[in-house]
Amino acid sequence: MNKDNAVKSSNGLWNTILLGAAAFLLVLAVVSAPEPAFQATLQALKLWWNIVFPALLPFLVLVEILIAYGWAHGVGVLLDPLMKKTFKLPGAGGWVLIAGMTAGFPAGAQAASGMYRQGELRADEAGRLAALSHFCNPMTILVVIGTGLLHQPEAGYLLLIVHWISGLLAAWIFGLFHKPASSEGTRQFTASLNKVRASKFTQRPLLKRAVSAALDAHQRDGRSFGKLLGDSVTRSVQTLMMTGGFILFFAVLTRVLTGHLLPQLPPYLVSGLLEAHLAAQSISSSAFQAGILQLAVLSAALAWSGISAQLQSLSLMQETGLSWRYFMVKRALHSVLAFAITLAMWKPVSALSAGIVPAFRTEPLDHANADQHFNFWSGLPYFLQVQGVICLLLITAFWLCSRFIDRYRH
Repeated sequence: MNKDNAVKSSNGLWNTILLGAAAFLLVLAVVSAPEPAFQATLQALKLWWNIVFPALLPFLVLVEILIAYGWAHGVGVLLDPLMKKTFKLPGAGGWVLIAGMTAGFPAGAQAASGMYRQGELRADEAGRLAALSHFCNPMTILVVIGTGLLHQPEAGYLLLIVHWISGLLAAWIFGLFHKPASSEGTRQFTASLNKVRASKFTQRPLLKRAVSAALDAHQRDGRSFGKLLGDSVTRSVQTLMMTGGFILFFAVLTRVLTGHLLPQLPPYLVSGLLEAHLAAQSISSSAFQAGILQLAVLSAALAWSGISAQLQSLSLMQETGLSWRYFMVKRALHSVLAFAITLAMWKPVSALSAGIVPAFRTEPLDHANADQHFNFWSGLPYFLQVQGVICLLLITAFWLCSRFIDRYRH
């Protein structure tokens, strides 16, 4: 016992020394060249305020409200067969998946954390759901990257389809190798939860079961609309402030690494490892020998999402004990699959739409006179309508898959 404590103490000491030294070196780098660090911070602040904040705030608030009113539980009943058979997760996680696919990170992690706090998910289930639902915001891919950076909306649609397909495929592969928890407490929790669900919903039509699940969840929450709205806005703004801090920090870190420590590496490689939005901007303006390689690298960077986005989701899942190693392996698999699927889809897609080809360049793109940051605030009602339609289409598609799986099972 004393030996284990000594090892932990030694590891903690070395972690403190290394992290402190790294922070000190970062401060020295910023002080030695303050102008590049200031420009990086300014660009990151514009990115956060003009794109990330308006794109995520409405959906983070709505996710909290819909969970409290039971919509998450109702949709979970509709998607129960799909989630259980395909991803080896509870049906209630269907709403978490849809929230992540339509609102982007860290909305999926926030939804999973909320359902864990309400006792609807075990800690390991909430962690796996957060990893499953970690997707990039579709409006960012379609509008900012496809239209703004690549100047071809068709490229944005291709990137989004590959992003979703590769993410779901990676989750399915992880589900194949998942071993359910075997502790006594976990078995008792699962047995009691299944007993409650079975006693309430067995032998009833699917839609009635979904409505009953939603009403029961809303009754258990018990908050008035005013209290719920205030809590939702507060929690969502706190989450976005945390997201902004991560983006600013990693923007400065990227500038320092590319300017001092790793100048020989391509700029998009460092930004792709650290922050997805900065990576998309860097990749779209870099020179590649082939257009397909540029598209594949961009798709892989979006799937990896950057250490910044990973830490945002992990910080919301601290209560569940989600391992960063598990999260990174899931992201790495998503990235590899996205790269491979993009290469595989290039020829058939380019044959159908020749307009994608001019979007990718073999020489650097000059952005000196162009504004790199779209402003989501001006088109917020339109973006909300589009993402609402995407959300409904996803619910419908997943519900049809659930019905098919349910009929095949019976």
